Amino acid sequence: MTSRTDSSSDALAGIDIDTLMSHLACPAGETGLAVGDMMERVNAALIDAAFTRLDPQADERIVEIGPGNGGHIESVLTRAPRLTLVGLDISPTMTTAARERNAMLLARGRVALTTADAASIPYENASFDKAIAINSVYFWPDLLAGLREIRRVLRDEGQLVIAAMTPEAALSMPFSRHGFRVYGPTTFREACFEAGFDHVQIERYVDHGAAAPAPAALRTFFLVRASCMQ
Repeated sequence: MTSRTDSSSDALAGIDIDTLMSHLACPAGETGLAVGDMMERVNAALIDAAFTRLDPQADERIVEIGPGNGGHIESVLTRAPRLTLVGLDISPTMTTAARERNAMLLARGRVALTTADAASIPYENASFDKAIAINSVYFWPDLLAGLREIRRVLRDEGQLVIAAMTPEAALSMPFSRHGFRVYGPTTFREACFEAGFDHVQIERYVDHGAAAPAPAALRTFFLVRASCMQ
């Protein structure tokens, strides 16, 4: 792991902010792989917090929008017996990396990884028990369309967790001029209800992870929990 971390650090040395922002949105090539490794490390605590809120149970099927390089997937599947996870990422580079990291789980049918986005999920209605999106909502072309599509593929009584940076935290980075879409709690709540979710809870989460590249005050996220009733 150390050599991979060192290699990623070397690949990102001297990278300009515009290039970094483009790879955060859709990692590509060697630089994209390095960005994926960096985000896996930086967001480790956030990923853990989001999946803790999702609370996977035995035999459930989960869809994750934007799993990146999939470095967390093996750990997620240990949270309950016989879990399966489908990961959809807009980046072919990340999909390939995630498949390589999770080759054994793919072979066992525990994981499926596909290049796709939230607005067009290639699965039938009511295919999943739970859904999760961590730091990916910024790149959805349409928040409501993505939420409606997730609701479509969730079973009755299904649950969704979204982890997303707060607007205040986003001010520390040049997100807006690079097309990142950052939402406040009212927008999240109203969009979830309009998409067909029946209950929405939103909490603030401060990432105190040691890998965070910014002060804790700037690593503040919303953890949105939305559920469906029959």
